[in-house]
Amino acid sequence: MISIGVAKSFFTNMSILITCAYLFNLTYKYLFAHASAWVRQSFTVFIFILSGWLAMMFGFRMNETAIFDMRSVPLIFGTLVFRDPRVLLIIGTGIALSRLTVNGVHASAITGAVNIALVGIAAACLVVWLRDKNWSFRNRAIVAIVALNTLHMLIISLNGTLPARVYLTEVAVITYPLGMLLSTLFIFIIRDFFQEQKRSDDMRKMNEILRRQTRQLREAKRELEDKAKQLALNSKYKSEFMFNMSHELKTPLNSIILLSQMIRETEDYGADNMQYAGLIETSSNELLQLINDILDISSIEAGKMEIVAVTVPVEEHADLLYAQFHPAAAKKGLAFTVHIDAAVPPIILSDGLRLNQILRNLLDNAFKFTDQGAVALAISVDSIVPAADQARLKAARTGTPRYMRGPLKGQRNNAGQDGIGEELFRRAAWAKGKHNHTGGIRDKAPARQQEWIVFTVLDTGIGIDPDKQSIIFETFHQGDGSINRQYGGTGLGLSISLQLARLLGGSLTLDSIPGKGSMFQLRIPALGLETGTYEENEELRAVAARMAD
Repeated sequence: MISIGVAKSFFTNMSILITCAYLFNLTYKYLFAHASAWVRQSFTVFIFILSGWLAMMFGFRMNETAIFDMRSVPLIFGTLVFRDPRVLLIIGTGIALSRLTVNGVHASAITGAVNIALVGIAAACLVVWLRDKNWSFRNRAIVAIVALNTLHMLIISLNGTLPARVYLTEVAVITYPLGMLLSTLFIFIIRDFFQEQKRSDDMRKMNEILRRQTRQLREAKRELEDKAKQLALNSKYKSEFMFNMSHELKTPLNSIILLSQMIRETEDYGADNMQYAGLIETSSNELLQLINDILDISSIEAGKMEIVAVTVPVEEHADLLYAQFHPAAAKKGLAFTVHIDAAVPPIILSDGLRLNQILRNLLDNAFKFTDQGAVALAISVDSIVPAADQARLKAARTGTPRYMRGPLKGQRNNAGQDGIGEELFRRAAWAKGKHNHTGGIRDKAPARQQEWIVFTVLDTGIGIDPDKQSIIFETFHQGDGSINRQYGGTGLGLSISLQLARLLGGSLTLDSIPGKGSMFQLRIPALGLETGTYEENEELRAVAARMAD
């Protein structure tokens, strides 16, 4: 009868404890999830004490005063949950005091209270001992279950209300193994509840961190947008200031140039004064060129640069460039060749002033950085054409050019080299070479055909290092800082050329080998922003015919 009553009572205790744990899990999740750590710990301690009190309320009553139950299970589980021994002392004291409320205050109740208080002290000591052990949960649980159940049995046998022999032979043989078994089941069942709580806490903390980071990112984004707007506004003001100041500086500078020219043309001044006037004029012209470059950059950044598309005769532009740079080539002993492919139309639609400015910048750099060899300008066509027209373009590219100025094959240039211009054109591969770095956007060709006029400037100069080619088109940048001192210049020419190429609807690309030379290629649409071919444009063909007459 005792064994059946104890078993029923212990299983009832087990059900009560599991029910308390489940209700605690729900309450903790939905009511105390956002509470402070102190409030949550206080609620947990209260539930542990309540569980011990309920175990005693529904325990097995040996007689009117003796009660056998699973009041030690909350302490066993607390040993595995808490790391502060003071919490176990509070739980043990709370369960001990609640024993006095079960069936009144008497000797057995006081003895039972002392017994559970001693178990609480032992649990606190066990927490201190296990705190430094790097054990798994299973090993810690086995130690806690065996140690505290055994200690509880020994304490009851020594100062219980029943004689030790009676307790050990009739009660402990049932309560001890059954308590060990049910404690193990309870602890591993409740462990899942606490793991779920821990996961919920971790997820809630992570969500709070993510929300805080999202707020910070949103605020940082707003700050960056405000700063970007402010920078854009400052850049606009800077560009407008430079644009206006450049105009203001050009007026007195033009007066200085004009006066220096008048001094040089007057015979009343001596030779020294004439030389000084020449230096003034030269320096003023260089300063005027720098101001013009700054004016161009500022005009583009301020959006005040306008592109005017007009009919541009290709050969006249080539003649003008050859006439401008041939003296420089002769002075340095360089071969200078201009070549126009037979496939290039005689008239193109573009802004002739800006086109000439780009090519002058490229040729000026080519002559500046080339001390021996040659400089060449090749004008060709790059097209995506129907298959029927591919043979015509191939023949035009490989046949006799329509226009050629400079040393021909077999002739000797000023440097005493044979046909170096043709060698440069062969290296260019008619503007179909690779492009390491690009400063523009090449638009997709229309469904039928889009022709691009390709202006290729080649030289046999110092070249540009691969790691410097990516910044060569940036404002005030050159391939090497020492080049600025050796050759002079501000680094504005290529940046201006790049911006102008984009305004013309084309691109500017670079291919260079250090020590062997460079190749810049300017691509612009054959008909500006229009589509089609030269043969399909009646207006351009009519202009070309009038020029031929």
